[in-house]
Amino acid sequence: MEFSRTKLRASALAITAGLLAALTACASAGATKSSSPIEVPGASPEANKYMNELYDKAFAAGNTQLVLYGPGVTANQALNDVFTNRFPGIKLLPQDQADAQTLTKLDAEAQSGKRIADIYVGGESPQAAAKPNICTTVDVRTADPGFTIPTENDGRLIYFALRYFGFVYNVNEVKEQDAPKSWHDLLDPKWKGKIAVGDMTVPGGIRYILTSLMLPENEQKWGRAYMRDLAGQNLQISQSEPMVPTDVASGRFPIGIAVYSGYYEDQKKKGAPIGMVFPLQDGGNFMARSALCAIKDAPHAEAAQLYVNWLYSPEGQKALAEKDNSYGRTPTAPGPAGLPSLDKLSRLPFSNPDPAFNKPYFDFINQAFKK
Repeated sequence: MEFSRTKLRASALAITAGLLAALTACASAGATKSSSPIEVPGASPEANKYMNELYDKAFAAGNTQLVLYGPGVTANQALNDVFTNRFPGIKLLPQDQADAQTLTKLDAEAQSGKRIADIYVGGESPQAAAKPNICTTVDVRTADPGFTIPTENDGRLIYFALRYFGFVYNVNEVKEQDAPKSWHDLLDPKWKGKIAVGDMTVPGGIRYILTSLMLPENEQKWGRAYMRDLAGQNLQISQSEPMVPTDVASGRFPIGIAVYSGYYEDQKKKGAPIGMVFPLQDGGNFMARSALCAIKDAPHAEAAQLYVNWLYSPEGQKALAEKDNSYGRTPTAPGPAGLPSLDKLSRLPFSNPDPAFNKPYFDFINQAFKK
């Protein structure tokens, strides 16, 4: 039986490789390069020169496509269209798949020496970046002067964007001026038993948000005493974190908290009667980091290097706000429409992925919010 599973996995990888080979062949055929040097708005002359060198090398090598792996890379089409419009002839081939499946494929490609992916886009800590045989570093020369690109895993994991969390409310049940604007607003007796939230006792964003509220520097403002008061509000646990805005949109609960902006946007696009409160007035704003890793010995390495450099250019940072409704990572990165720029935003510390660090906080959360 084990042999059969291995054969099936190998067959699936072979089929994927064949499909991608056909796609990349079509992408390469007729790829038309700009006849003049590219000028990326806002980029320095040195940055533009470097991006043009990468662009030229990609065409010289015939590597004009870029294969992206990740759990939701096809959702970034509007963002990626800005890139491909700026660099004509470069074709992006996004391949959506769950993280576990992606890691299996990347491992298989590394072991076989037949690389397909060029970039893996994931959340705060893509596990692929921990393996030196899968990911590699990127030479980024387009960011603001003096700014250090945020990385981990010896530079193999590159943080490139931030997505925010906020409170949502049903606009048919709650007026905008009455929606809670801070964490302490949630303690109003009128909200008791009416607040939807993800399960804090299982892995998810809410556990890290509550942990941030209890860190030593936040003990006086929120801390464990606040957590006990919040637990006393009889929070209503949704089936999952993505279901929180759905429950609010349906009218099941008037408000939901710690909602990832992407989940909120999905509901708004469907016409759901919900609004979001962000940023919070008390500075208790939580941001999740989006990261990527460039694949070692990628088949289209020049295009991959170009894409990452473009993301960190002023145009890329602006496109993240306008097309992806997220924040870039440079200090002057603009915010999504109607939101403050990153340098004007007061926020909670980023989550710490260390299990030993989180254990006492998670234990307290499990006890305070046990069912």
